[in-house]
Amino acid sequence: MKPLDARVTLAAVTAAAFVTFAASQARADDVAAEIRLLKARLKELGPLKARLKHLETHVAQQYLERKHAQSQARNGDDKSGHEDRTVAKSAPLPFFVYLSHGLKIESLDHANSFGIGGRLHLDGGGSSQPEQGRGSLANIRQARLEVEGKVLKYWDYKFQYEFTASNTATVGAVGGIRDAYIALRYFDPVTFQVGHFFEPMGLEGTNSKNYSDFIEKAMATEAFAPGHHLGFAALAHGSSWSIKGGVFTTSLTEKSLSPSAATPVPFGIPPSAGWVSTGGSQYFDVTGRATYAPIITDDSLLHLGVSGRYHRPNDSTAASDKVLELGSNLKTESNILNENLLGTPDLSCGAVSMAGNPPVAGKCVRNVLGYGVELAAAYGPLSLQSEYLGAHYNRNNAAILAANAAGDYAPGGSSLNFGGFYVYGAWFLTDESRAASYQVTSLNPATFGQIDIKNPLSAGGAGAWELGVRFSSINLNNGPVSGTSFSNLLAAAQGAALASAIIGNSGVLGGSEENLTLGLNWYPDPGFRVMANWTRVMHLTAPWDRPYLNNAHPNTLLMRTQVDW
Repeated sequence: MKPLDARVTLAAVTAAAFVTFAASQARADDVAAEIRLLKARLKELGPLKARLKHLETHVAQQYLERKHAQSQARNGDDKSGHEDRTVAKSAPLPFFVYLSHGLKIESLDHANSFGIGGRLHLDGGGSSQPEQGRGSLANIRQARLEVEGKVLKYWDYKFQYEFTASNTATVGAVGGIRDAYIALRYFDPVTFQVGHFFEPMGLEGTNSKNYSDFIEKAMATEAFAPGHHLGFAALAHGSSWSIKGGVFTTSLTEKSLSPSAATPVPFGIPPSAGWVSTGGSQYFDVTGRATYAPIITDDSLLHLGVSGRYHRPNDSTAASDKVLELGSNLKTESNILNENLLGTPDLSCGAVSMAGNPPVAGKCVRNVLGYGVELAAAYGPLSLQSEYLGAHYNRNNAAILAANAAGDYAPGGSSLNFGGFYVYGAWFLTDESRAASYQVTSLNPATFGQIDIKNPLSAGGAGAWELGVRFSSINLNNGPVSGTSFSNLLAAAQGAALASAIIGNSGVLGGSEENLTLGLNWYPDPGFRVMANWTRVMHLTAPWDRPYLNNAHPNTLLMRTQVDW
């Protein structure tokens, strides 16, 4: 190579090296700048960084301790050659705290947890034809606090207390304990539950009001679904099916029975509960529900279910058992207004005496057989839900005759049948799907929970908006009815005229009603909701004691603001 060529080559190599160095230096400067920026941001996070470092150290220490214990167990110190199986007890796993929905503390392995939650439902509204003098009213419908959690992986517990006395339409209801139970999941897939909780009857009856599509449950649900009761239940579920059944007795949301007239009110029952003594035993239920969902995806669902209930009232009367005065708890799907338009007489023959004599205490009803079928479906933002519920009453003819002879108002024969249904459709204007909130594994299996809001208000969105329309119907009339009201029977109560009037009025006139409800719901963020319902009574036949309600068509408008955590 010539000297000139060598010098040219050397210069070219030097220039290329310089350019490469400069480019590398620039990239290094960029990387260094990014590192400095990341360090600055980490420094700004401060407490979070320290917390993460602490957790990393703790978990690493756990890992080393366990590896050391396993090594000792494998090697052992036993000179006889037998392996030492003793493993050193490791420190407890760290607990994490969640504040996104109430307060929840949970271990890393999910075996232990503790949560504090609650709900607040603020209702208000008005009626065009107020039956109870409440043309308009605003009040707290529900106000609850609760604690729940898990212990040692297999034990679940929950305690929920209601602070308002107007939270339910049940006769004689007071504020107090709602959910209060212990559940054992050790025998998976079977779970055992004991305490005060929902009887497994119907879809709407067991679903939380926090997640219902309308402010109030339909009339058929309120009349025939039993709600909370003391009891023991067993349940099992798969990925698409569930079965739950149990034995139950008195509800803490109703007036209750003491064992005998001489027995004092049991310890812990407040005087406001109206404990009633009839000299007999408490009622009890055997209740079960089975469901199957052949289609379950995030945006489509098909759910089917059946329910059954055997109710034995024993010596109960309507004062302590709403089943015996069917419809007395119905408030025209406007509970805050107390808009009661229906109700049978006390079917146990224990509530009203036209002759001024003491009533016969709960002897006219042998048992009640309740039943229900349910369907729910969803496809994208559209959903549909419907149920039919009914009850068959087996009564004691001899007790009915004795009650009539004593001057009690005891209409109806030995067999009575009542029923009702609802059907509704809903549409999420913002494209959420109700199918995504379907849950099979809860202690109230095959129900709906919090919807997944696509654009919550807290993230700059408009929340979720839902429209709904519901038609509901119930018929509490049974058998031949002469049209004679109870007030006319009182007027006719003159010796033999009384007996003939009662015989002529051998049917039960609890009334019938058909309602149409339109609803609009706004879900701004998880746990928050604003609801508006307009309900019109499309058809009404009056009950036995209020003939003036016949063919009335009241309209009610309700609003609810709720938060649950």
